[in-house]
Amino acid sequence: MSTKWTCNANEATCLRLAGAPSPSDALFHPEFTYPIFGEAEAIYGYNGLHMNLAFASGTLVPSLEITYRAKNTTTSAKVDDVEQALRGVLPPDVATPAELDAIVARDAQGGPGAFTPPGTKIATYTRARPKSKSWFWSNSSTPREYAIFHASWDTPGFQAWLKRAQIFTLFFIEGASYVDTAEKNWEFYTVFERTDGPSGDVWHFVGYTSLYRFWCWPKNTRVRLSQFFILPPYQRQRHGSELYGTVYKCLLEDASVCELTVEDPSESFDGLRDTCDLQYLSAQGASVTAHLGPPVDATWSAQARTTYKLAPRQWARVLEMLGLLHLNPDEPEQLRAYRQQIKKRIYNVNREVLAMLEPEERVAKLHETFVSVVDEYAEITGVELPEALLEVPPYRKRSTDSSDAPRKARKL
Repeated sequence: MSTKWTCNANEATCLRLAGAPSPSDALFHPEFTYPIFGEAEAIYGYNGLHMNLAFASGTLVPSLEITYRAKNTTTSAKVDDVEQALRGVLPPDVATPAELDAIVARDAQGGPGAFTPPGTKIATYTRARPKSKSWFWSNSSTPREYAIFHASWDTPGFQAWLKRAQIFTLFFIEGASYVDTAEKNWEFYTVFERTDGPSGDVWHFVGYTSLYRFWCWPKNTRVRLSQFFILPPYQRQRHGSELYGTVYKCLLEDASVCELTVEDPSESFDGLRDTCDLQYLSAQGASVTAHLGPPVDATWSAQARTTYKLAPRQWARVLEMLGLLHLNPDEPEQLRAYRQQIKKRIYNVNREVLAMLEPEERVAKLHETFVSVVDEYAEITGVELPEALLEVPPYRKRSTDSSDAPRKARKL
């Protein structure tokens, strides 16, 4: 097919939060459109195509406008019906541009009749105003205000609002699908910015996370964090950290919850979670740091993990990061014990694969993986790795005699 008539669906899809305070009202593009336009994320049949999806920044009522310079009317190939594809994932209450302007104008007044986030407000915080030319003549020292709300299917108005919000999961979460409303164990935490209107508060959507509760014998629940995103206009302002931290705090306070897990996390979310968990455990002081070893005492670790409700792999990783922060680079035995501790965990997780290797190759692979792991920890913690920590241990024929080649171990 001619490239003249083919365009990238991500670039052609233009998103905007109508009514949001500048610069959060700027145009942005999705990361993914393959759930709508296919794996290639390509659209055929148009030149200069723009699919303009504007959302009222609070209610998220959408408006769709499609423009293009030219449409191929002579081809025998199928021209993509972009409007039909988009309407297939949009809620039925798509507004005209004029109707959307009226909704935004109404909500901008605040007070009775204006949009209010559905759910219970559980946290508030502030952020400095982002640098923007539009704020040049404003009071830039005044921080922007945000709130986090908790909602479930029983929350009045929430299901209708989520039907409009969930298209963002397709745009920004790889492999995402819409939440099944028949499943009653879902709960949600949403983030909104608050601004002042002439008659009251005005609210603008920032992001949300969804969680699912599983029964855990005998009478507890295990919570799985499923979807998590912050919209691009609000990214790199630590809203994700505030949202995750608030969720974690709520789950720690909930006696029925025994563990927080995460469903198929992205690399960026892994980084956010590592940083937040590390900061939280660091703030616990000697109740945690006094037990870091190395090696970490197994009995204490098992008991403490139930207190902090982290999944086993995440708990082990965060303890290893904390251990790195407290390593003395001038104590060879401490470095050796720390290295052995991590290698033991790596080996136990990958035991079946490593057991297939020749002993010398196994030791080399284990050390290579160890270096990769501590490099990642160094990036997260900002610690400069001691050269002695990364030294390749001498291979011994009887690997069971080597402290750096443990008999048992585990995955990353």
